[in-house]
Amino acid sequence: MNKITTTSGLKIYIRPELPTEHTEVNDLINRAFTDSYGASEGINMTNRFKEERTKDTFIPELSLVAVLENGKIVGQVTLYETDIITDNGKNTQLVLSQSAVSPDYRMNGIMRELVVFSLNKAKEMGYLAVFLGGPVDIYGRFGFEPSYKHGIHHVKSDEVEGYKEGYMVCMLTPGALGGITGTTSYYGG
Repeated sequence: MNKITTTSGLKIYIRPELPTEHTEVNDLINRAFTDSYGASEGINMTNRFKEERTKDTFIPELSLVAVLENGKIVGQVTLYETDIITDNGKNTQLVLSQSAVSPDYRMNGIMRELVVFSLNKAKEMGYLAVFLGGPVDIYGRFGFEPSYKHGIHHVKSDEVEGYKEGYMVCMLTPGALGGITGTTSYYGG
C-alpha cells in the first residue's frame, strides 16, 4: 500500500481493490457517474464494470482504489488488457477504462494520483502503452495523445464523431511500440 499526499494535502493510500470491496467500489462508480451524467449513466457504468471484472482481460493488480486513512474508498481506476490487431497478429497492451472519484472528494488531486500510479504500475508490469477514450485537454497532461499519430486507430475512428481525436495512447516509454501499427476495438472511457 502506497501512502500519497495529493496536491490539496489529502492523504490517501493507493492499492488494488479487494474482492470484499466490490460492492463499495460499485456504489462509488454509481454515485460518481450519476452525479456527473445522470442516473442511467451511473447504472450503465456500474454494470459495465461488474461485467469487466468477469473477463480474461481484467487484471486485479490494476484495479486500484484510493483509500483515506480511515479506510473509506474515495476513488478508483482500472486498466484492462486490449489487443492491437496488426498485419502480423495481436499485440496486447492496456486500456484505462474505468475511473471515478467520490463527488464529495473531487478537486483534491485523487484522480491525478490514481492515473499516475496506474501508469507507473503498468510500466513496472512490462506493458508498453495505455489507451483510453477521453478529452485531450484533460489526459494530455499525463502524456496521452491521439493514437492515430502512432498509426493505431480505433475500428470506429472514421464512423463515430470524436473517436479519432478522443482515442488516445500514452507510450510508457518513448517509442515503446517500435512502429507497431493497427487497430483496436476497445474504446474504454
